[in-house]
Amino acid sequence: MSAVSEARTAKSPNRLARSRAEILLTAEQKRLIRESFVRLEPAIDLVGQLFYLKLYRLDPSFRDRFGGDPETLGRKFMAGVKLTIVSLKHEDCLTPIIKLLGLRQRQLGMKVRDYRMMSKAWMWTLERSLDKSLTKQTKDAWTVLLGQITRVLSGSDAALLRSVG
Repeated sequence: MSAVSEARTAKSPNRLARSRAEILLTAEQKRLIRESFVRLEPAIDLVGQLFYLKLYRLDPSFRDRFGGDPETLGRKFMAGVKLTIVSLKHEDCLTPIIKLLGLRQRQLGMKVRDYRMMSKAWMWTLERSLDKSLTKQTKDAWTVLLGQITRVLSGSDAALLRSVG
């Protein structure tokens, strides 16, 4: 968020609350994310498997938590990633879906550290799958998106708003 838009947002408490509860990306970030995902699509099942194999290496407890083979889980995960990419065109629909998913996952014991570990596994997967076509700008765009999704999934925005108001 630019200093100008932060200043505008900070002037209004309602706008501050709304901005922290939404997924906000620039048009350029959305474009970079969409284009990188298009490059993944020919090998989408393999990319999903690679993600879960890396996640299980980073934290073996995920294997018990998710219970399933990387092939099946990878397909489901990549369907979710694709839905997220498509939903970037309709941000007003994306945040409520992520909030509901986060509520369910928190009931199952998911914590912020778990989302961070998943983000780390995803970024590793992108680096391996896209190789040199993953530019710094594209990597930064994914990092921003993952950070915002983590905040919404974990309910961190609600905790922040409770502490302010």
